[in-house]
Amino acid sequence: MKDIAKIFAYLAAVIVLGALLAPPMYWGAQWLAAHGILRVLATFKFQKFFDRGALVAALLLLWPLVRWLRVKGWSDLGLEPDRRWGRHLAVGFLIATLGVAAMAYAYIHFGFYRLRPEIAWGKLPMIALSAATVAVLEESLFRGGILGLLRRSLSPYAALFWVTSLFAIVHFLKPDESFNPGPIGWLSGFTLIPRTFHQFAEPQTVLAGFTTLFALGWLCGEAALRTRALWMSMGLHAGVVFVKMSFAVISKRRETRLPWVGSELQIGLVPVGILILGCIAVILWLAYENRRRPASHR
Repeated sequence: MKDIAKIFAYLAAVIVLGALLAPPMYWGAQWLAAHGILRVLATFKFQKFFDRGALVAALLLLWPLVRWLRVKGWSDLGLEPDRRWGRHLAVGFLIATLGVAAMAYAYIHFGFYRLRPEIAWGKLPMIALSAATVAVLEESLFRGGILGLLRRSLSPYAALFWVTSLFAIVHFLKPDESFNPGPIGWLSGFTLIPRTFHQFAEPQTVLAGFTTLFALGWLCGEAALRTRALWMSMGLHAGVVFVKMSFAVISKRRETRLPWVGSELQIGLVPVGILILGCIAVILWLAYENRRRPASHR
């Protein structure tokens, strides 16, 4: 119970620090854009920096939390050095990219989405950077830190269930994009905190999105548990985010067909099925890899 209380205290501190980090991150992005560096940053609302500030805060506070919980090393979190880290990273990214891209192609083929007449290809490098950043931060936090901490007192899959549930719920704690925080000051981040729960006013949408996020979290967690490392889970996470964000740039939704196809790419039973297939692909690949590995290296 003491460990759980410390984790909740950590989450509260993440929100506070994230709110404090959001303004300087926003100002820094505006300065870069004004000087011709990554001009796309000027198009991002303050809410986006609040989200990223919370992720940075989560990573910065993870080490103090680890020390607070008296974790001595990576082995206490169930993680080990991965000799095949490059292959696992690439295979994870490939599995996710091919799966989600195939789904996106099918959506366009069957008329649920259409290609935009003008595609902003220049956004793709920024999308790739964002996907990589999100994957590293979220996998380090959820499948690295929190999962490892819970595994000290729970079975691996019981810990994975609770971490995956938390992972899905946290993604709905986003500030309302329609809210205008006014001129950005040092305390502007705190004005967004009450607005982070607005999505829960639509329980059906939350349930639909929760299912997909839970499937994604379980997929990444399965890879982390089986490899005892985060490289494959980072590849999987980055692949899903990259294709999802890229698809939003090149296409536009025409219709929905619930419960199969929702209002966004990640909503509906089809993306859930794709992620389940991805989980099966990860299990089969790692079983194949383990059979090929010499007995002395197992």
